[in-house]
Amino acid sequence: MTYCNSIQYILARGGELSIIEGRATFLPSISEHRNLRFFCIFIMYVAQGVPVGLFFFAIPAWLAASGASALEIGGFVSATALPWSLKFINGFLMDRFAFLAMGRRRAWLIGAQIIMVIGLLALALANPSVSNITLLSAFSFAINAATTFQDVAIDGLAVDLVPDPERARANGLMFGGQSVGIAAGTAVTGYAIPAFGFPIAVLGTAGLVAFVLVVILIVRERPGERLLPWAKGQASQTSLSRHVGKWIPLFKNAWSAMLTKESILVALAMSMNGVAYGIYIGAMPMIATNIGGWTDAEFSALSASAALITGFLCIFVFGIFTDKVGTRRAAMLGFTAMVLLCLAMIAAQKNWASPSFIRGFAIGFLSLNYFLTVALAAAAMRLCSVKVAATQFTLYMAISNLGISFGGGFLGLLEAIGGYTAMLLGIIGASIIGFILIYMASRTSHQYETNELSR
Repeated sequence: MTYCNSIQYILARGGELSIIEGRATFLPSISEHRNLRFFCIFIMYVAQGVPVGLFFFAIPAWLAASGASALEIGGFVSATALPWSLKFINGFLMDRFAFLAMGRRRAWLIGAQIIMVIGLLALALANPSVSNITLLSAFSFAINAATTFQDVAIDGLAVDLVPDPERARANGLMFGGQSVGIAAGTAVTGYAIPAFGFPIAVLGTAGLVAFVLVVILIVRERPGERLLPWAKGQASQTSLSRHVGKWIPLFKNAWSAMLTKESILVALAMSMNGVAYGIYIGAMPMIATNIGGWTDAEFSALSASAALITGFLCIFVFGIFTDKVGTRRAAMLGFTAMVLLCLAMIAAQKNWASPSFIRGFAIGFLSLNYFLTVALAAAAMRLCSVKVAATQFTLYMAISNLGISFGGGFLGLLEAIGGYTAMLLGIIGASIIGFILIYMASRTSHQYETNELSR
């Protein structure tokens, strides 16, 4: 069978065979394959979750088991979460600068993952001790900064390539993949730190991230684009038409979209969910190790299993449920359940030494936190302006992660006020505020729709 060189793209559906510029290739493009889109989004969020498992769960548990204070652990958590709060800068950079011949996001994805691997290798070589919180925090900040670039690129890719009917499912896969990655990262490092030492644990994390990097290297965003900078290919017309490329229009469109009443309320609600999470990841290791007698390896294993359960719930339950009941209603249900869970935890302090009780609370909290994340992220995605959707969605997520930094920063103060009970009350307070904010956003949306119908 022969093909004319003027044929730019033919897709033989049965064999998934692409013909680009007269040359056959079995390397597919994400834009044209629904299952490939879902797989790539899932696997890239797995790669993002692996270092999150290391820095947000395994290392805080290691620090707590080694006698670090709440102030030290809170400082490490704040340094770890800070790059996630500054993600909006990444979004502006990616929408302004892009190597379109490789797609709008792929070059950023590849570069970010390479830096993540290099940073993890350097951390393994440096091998900071528990007492060297400053160096440990510096590495955590740098590696998480690279991870945020990867995260923003994935979010932008999802906004660019996922059609509207697929977005609810995609959100479940995004955060489900992140949970699976967190489970893998937490399990590997949580077991390896006490068994083989800190450097081996970090090397295992680097290996998991490097494995997913291979996936990014062998797929295109759209047909005809380059796989690598020196390969043959060209920018697609879709990428060229969507690229903003100028600072003033980018800032103007992004901020005008963010500064609506409904947008501000949803963003603040997301930050309250972040505050609750920030308090939890600092408080829970201390409760488990100091009261429950858990080792750092045992708590890391718990966090891994909880993240894995949460991941499957995101993939198979949360996205579908949120799509059926509505994003705002789902979020209000999630905040209500979070308040009830923490009230039950406070009321049952005599059971905190029970492994089953600690296990149940950890799984319950993380499940609710991710349920809220899926619901609130879906609400935010629907508020995004078409012209700056990737940047705007990044701003929402950055505000959410800023809440994590605030939550971690409050740990020392909450401990001084009332110990672990005050920490749980802090989560309750953040959840109540989040419920009020999302309720107000729902009222604002309803009033807007009523006004539009009356015109």
